[in-house]
Amino acid sequence: MNKYILILTVIAATNFISCNSGTKNNFVSEKETVTAKEADELLKGNALLIDVREPDELDEQSYDVKNSVNIPLDSIESKINSIPKDQQVILACQRGGRSQKAFNLLKEKGFTNIANLDGGMAAWSDAGLPTKSALSETKPCCVDPNSTDCNPDGTCKTTASAKDNSNSVKTETQSTKSGNLVNNHLEVYAFHGTRQCETCKNMKANTTTALNKYFSEELKSGKIVFQIIDVDDSKNEKLLKNIRLPDCFDGK
Repeated sequence: MNKYILILTVIAATNFISCNSGTKNNFVSEKETVTAKEADELLKGNALLIDVREPDELDEQSYDVKNSVNIPLDSIESKINSIPKDQQVILACQRGGRSQKAFNLLKEKGFTNIANLDGGMAAWSDAGLPTKSALSETKPCCVDPNSTDCNPDGTCKTTASAKDNSNSVKTETQSTKSGNLVNNHLEVYAFHGTRQCETCKNMKANTTTALNKYFSEELKSGKIVFQIIDVDDSKNEKLLKNIRLPDCFDGK
């Protein structure tokens, strides 16, 4: 009799542990699709945002939230074990298409804690929610492309390095004025206004990707100088006076 009681006790304990474990690993999202504002509220809590876009797209513009990771759509299946099952997960991309594919894949794999961000980054940005960018905008010291304080990538030199290079830069400037250009370089500008359309955003992202992929050495050496210019920023007025923008460009 005691033997049977022991067996039943073990079975009951096993079922109890299994049930508790299942509850923990089977979080069920209240909605399968969320709006940008709904996602924002969830992300202020314990939710995790998984951006399934490519890394270069995140450099251009990404979600500025406390809990987010980047897992490109093509890598979702191979990294599926890194996706939590006991936490609200929001899948996002640029407009919602790729994140919907990721949602469908994870749903087939048994995930119930997932929701797709309807409209993606476009909807998030339109709602005025926080975003960030890893691309270097033109820095104040580099408004003038010939500034002695400007690095080839558009960032500002430290005070020490600026002093170290001051003499050589002066020599180069003097030679240039006399007609002997010491260091030929190509200047590439990407212009945008405060209000950016999709064309402006894609142009900056594609230009940055192409330069980094095919001309990384030229960028490092200074043979190519790439700058992203906000035409509505007053600090860029001096530079823009020396550059003729297309007649159709109104900066809006």
